[in-house]
Amino acid sequence: MDFEKIKREETMKLSEVLKNIKHYIRVKEPERRLRKGQHGIFMSLHEFLKKGMTMGYLMLPSGLGKTNIAIELAIAGGFKKVLFLVPTITLVDQIEERFRKFSNFTIDVFTGARKNMSEQITVATYQSIQRQHLLPEKFDLVIFDEVHEALSPGRQNIRRHFGPETIQIGLTASDVYNETKRVSCYLPLIAKMTIEEAIKLGMLCHVQSWLAQTNIDISKITRRMGDYDPKAQKRYIDVSRRNKSALDIYKRFLRGQTCLITCINVSHAIKVARIFQRAGIASKAVWGSNQRRRLTKMDLKQRLADFKTGKIQVLTTVDLVDRGFDNTLITALINLRITSSVVKATQRGGRVLRLFSKDDKKRPIAQKMMEKFHGKLATVVDFLDECHNHTFRPVLFSDILGQTYQLPPEMEYYTVKRMQKKELDLWPSGGQIRIELFTNVTQIAKITSRLTTYENLPVSNKDEMLFLPVKH
Repeated sequence: MDFEKIKREETMKLSEVLKNIKHYIRVKEPERRLRKGQHGIFMSLHEFLKKGMTMGYLMLPSGLGKTNIAIELAIAGGFKKVLFLVPTITLVDQIEERFRKFSNFTIDVFTGARKNMSEQITVATYQSIQRQHLLPEKFDLVIFDEVHEALSPGRQNIRRHFGPETIQIGLTASDVYNETKRVSCYLPLIAKMTIEEAIKLGMLCHVQSWLAQTNIDISKITRRMGDYDPKAQKRYIDVSRRNKSALDIYKRFLRGQTCLITCINVSHAIKVARIFQRAGIASKAVWGSNQRRRLTKMDLKQRLADFKTGKIQVLTTVDLVDRGFDNTLITALINLRITSSVVKATQRGGRVLRLFSKDDKKRPIAQKMMEKFHGKLATVVDFLDECHNHTFRPVLFSDILGQTYQLPPEMEYYTVKRMQKKELDLWPSGGQIRIELFTNVTQIAKITSRLTTYENLPVSNKDEMLFLPVKH
């Protein structure tokens, strides 16, 4: 494609965009199309643009509808050309689907073999744009999805394609990529909302955080590129008793739920999926491009589709669906892979926070939750191995949440009060279940010797794992 010979039009003026948005607000379209919390964010975005600012970012929890707010901005501003940038090919298809569902825009895709930009909306990966010396079109609005992943020098250079009139908006659930890279160092914050605030507004579901503690020593696992080295993780924590404990946790506490399990690498994801398959639980592994183990795009799409409908109950992944993957049926997350990244811990937890859709509520597991809790109850299980020799420990979802559980107001009676009356018999709620994994009988004996009664004497299973409820 000869970019130099393509005619380039002028970018829309900010004054024109503001005029369009003002009219859009006057006829109350945002109130009709957006939820309460989303509407407030949209109004903050409008106020930001009214100040003459054209570059900034929104920090909103996963599941809040950041994409919907961006689509609403594109509609309200009457933008003629919009570029929506995402970090993965999986997200390209999802964003394209969202635009078709919630707008009448014509859409092109610029990635892989599909490289077109002639329509109103272009959805592209960062990699595909990063390789271009010159873009064939000028854009009025550019959306940087997962903007924390656009902080490298190469991806920062993407902005050279756009002039001062182009409005550039970043979207993220966490603006801290690592200790040295923060979105706030490059863009001003427009508006933010915490997970707690979103849950209290009823925009995200009730979530509880559990720990699976082990005595497996991870003190020799080093960090590489801001996170625990996957090769070292495989060496020390890809062990049979730890992997099988995910199945034990699922069977005992989460049976029947749609569960996502994060794994260390492709072979680990396949291995864990097979553990569940042998137990008669529908499970598959998914991963991105890999030279040694190929998963076709068609197979990947089919597995993700089956996971969305509940045909696959347990999906194991190598961080493929951490970012932006929209499956409202997911109610459980088991993190076999540890992380020292706040961003990854935030994104992983965000996979379970979306409210049930209308279709989800027709399914037995969702109906049971609605009956017991009057809402979706999500569970995040983090593994916490021995790390006393570390100067740092893995980041847990309870760290992100700031507590072990968070309830929306309308669910407080149906969870906390009924839990206190011992009326709940579905899944543990309102606190942690600490799952402890031990490797020898001596350690188990030390715990049982401290018990004052023998009524509920814990007995380890064949993998030497005990389930101990944490008392508050």
